[in-house]
Amino acid sequence: MAAAKQRPKASAESLPFGAEHYGELRRRQIARMAVTYLAPLIILIVYYQYRYIGFEQDSRRVHLGAIAEHQANTLDLFLTERRVNLANLIDHPRFAVPPSSEEMQEYLSDLRRVSDAFVDLGFFDSSGVQVVYAGPHPSLESRDYRGEDWYVTLQRSADHSVITDVYLGFRQQLHFTIAVSRVMDGQLLVLRATLDPARMYEYIESQQAAGDVITCIVNAGGVYQLVDGQIGHPLDNCPFPVPREQHFGDGTTEIGSASQQYAFRWLRNTDWSLIVQSVAEPHGILGTLQPRSLMVSAGLLLLAVIVIFNRAGKLVAQQKETDQTRAQLEHAAKLASVGELASGIAHEINNPLAIITEESGLLMDYTDPQFGHSLDEKELYQRLDTIQKSAFRCRDITGKLLRFVRRTDFDLQEHDVHDVVDGVVDDLLGPEIEVSNVRLERSYDRLLPKLTTDANQLQQVILNIINNAIDAIGDTPGVITISTSRRGNEILMSIRDTGCGMSPEQLEKVFVPFFTTKEVGKGTGLGLSVSYGIVRGLGGKIEVESTKDVGTTFTLVLPIKQKR
Repeated sequence: MAAAKQRPKASAESLPFGAEHYGELRRRQIARMAVTYLAPLIILIVYYQYRYIGFEQDSRRVHLGAIAEHQANTLDLFLTERRVNLANLIDHPRFAVPPSSEEMQEYLSDLRRVSDAFVDLGFFDSSGVQVVYAGPHPSLESRDYRGEDWYVTLQRSADHSVITDVYLGFRQQLHFTIAVSRVMDGQLLVLRATLDPARMYEYIESQQAAGDVITCIVNAGGVYQLVDGQIGHPLDNCPFPVPREQHFGDGTTEIGSASQQYAFRWLRNTDWSLIVQSVAEPHGILGTLQPRSLMVSAGLLLLAVIVIFNRAGKLVAQQKETDQTRAQLEHAAKLASVGELASGIAHEINNPLAIITEESGLLMDYTDPQFGHSLDEKELYQRLDTIQKSAFRCRDITGKLLRFVRRTDFDLQEHDVHDVVDGVVDDLLGPEIEVSNVRLERSYDRLLPKLTTDANQLQQVILNIINNAIDAIGDTPGVITISTSRRGNEILMSIRDTGCGMSPEQLEKVFVPFFTTKEVGKGTGLGLSVSYGIVRGLGGKIEVESTKDVGTTFTLVLPIKQKR
């Protein structure tokens, strides 16, 4: 019982197309749904990935900016403390002017206990000569510094202090100077200390919580003051642009073939900018993808692919059932058309059958002894030849009828459209037209190219339309005109009758299944609906014009070339 309720499956014999056609249909469905479903999904994935990259870049920019702010404050505090150390020393009531070498050594020791960045300490008189020195370079004592930039700048400084850029100086070693000045008894006195930039850089790195950034310091001219050996050397030019008019900021620059993101902040105590850059910058979209994001995206794409293949299979199965139903409907329409032709076909077959009956009867009489007739060989041959020709005539008629009715696969071949039309008019409708009041006229364009079509299917359409035209003309004399022409890449076939025509209301329903204008019992209403489906299947269309009591024109518009 359960099996009886299942939907019947389409068998290969009842389908109008072969497996190759449905395979191609399935591939097209998959391609179409891939564009419909996968493309938006991929666009969304790319969009959210792009948004994620932007969010990550914003987060990194904020992170770099926070580190730059923190380290710049730390460096400012360090430099302020070192300057205060010198200021407190020169302002101390017990500071002797000038101090002795022993006192200077004690002062330097005290400073080094505060910070090991201090290298040496020197005291300058009003003439700009370093009169007392403590440190590893005693040869610098008694050296005149009046022409040094830092000394000139200190003389003009409003806050009586100066912090220099990193330089080599007399000792040919990287260092920078912090100096303070005081006016005592009308004389300018200077206390100067030099600091090791490497020690200061170690101090900055010690304040760095994470190792995902590299810090460097440049002066107003874009020259490295402090820098990690991985990216440069002190006194080299820095590739990061840091505009002086901005107190802080961030940016991205190309270094080699990589795009490097960075943040900067100018110090308050000196004309230095602290720059923080990422240790490793992701390259491209794949560099920023997270495993979880990849897994979710891949899962969604896989699910979409499964749905597409499953849906494509169902659509092809539905199409097979539709094609099977359509093929059965077309076959039923063919049988209905043959039923309408029955009288003409019977008359056409009866003529040769009557000849066969007559000739065979004569032969029987000649062979009967009681009649006493004899038949020579030549006459016998003529009688038998007449019987054979009549039998062949019957065979031709029934063969054409069977070829029309037989279910065939959809077969596209090149045909002469006029041969297709003549096959219907002369072979199938000839007897009926001869005994009717219909005059058939043909207006062919003999220059038409061959048409790629299914001749059997097209003949069914032509037969249905001409049958309807004969019925529309009825008992009154009328004319059916069949004409062909070309329009671009299309062939137009018009079938015009002088019958009763149709009203606008009837014209709107002309292709609706089971709609008919004929009397009850004279039409099924399937002919034109099936014809419409056949022509659509052949890649064409049917155009109809009709005027009540004037006539109707059906025009078949068919593409000259159609994919097999």
